[in-house]
Amino acid sequence: MISTSAMEFIAGDAPALGPHVRRYSISCAHGASSALLLPGRKRLADLAVLHFMLAGHHSRQRCQCVPVMPGLTTETPA
Repeated sequence: MISTSAMEFIAGDAPALGPHVRRYSISCAHGASSALLLPGRKRLADLAVLHFMLAGHHSRQRCQCVPVMPGLTTETPA
């Protein structure tokens, strides 16, 4: 059974790992997922990274949690 609840999405810089490295995390009542994004030619928008992360998170956690909207426009927890 797939269930739904609110999720927290956090995006922020990780300067200890190098310039322009971004750290992302998703957490919900079912579990957590995280990722590091290393700099490339073109910087991905945080919303694009969230989209990619959600697919894996939903598959691994067997949930359909949705991000709290204020967290999508800031670099602080939602």
